[in-house]
Amino acid sequence: MIRLMLILTATTGLAIGACAPTTISPNWGTAYQQMRAGQILNPTAGEDLASVEEQDGKANVTAMETYRKTFEKPNAEFSSSIVSSGVKTK
Repeated sequence: MIRLMLILTATTGLAIGACAPTTISPNWGTAYQQMRAGQILNPTAGEDLASVEEQDGKANVTAMETYRKTFEKPNAEFSSSIVSSGVKTK
């Protein structure tokens, strides 16, 4: 009976303690926001809708085809391991 009362008291205390209000610092998240803003090279890049004229269309198509082919099947040259265990064999 005493054990049951002790468990109920502890459970009630934990439940009441969990409902305590918490406060967050007024500058919470400032470092994250500064880091995120620092990674943006040009904040107004989305407003510029002009097309890019310096790139060659055929070169872009070739580059994209080459890039996509790298995902089709792995290169057979790198499938075997060349790592040795350091043990000399005869």
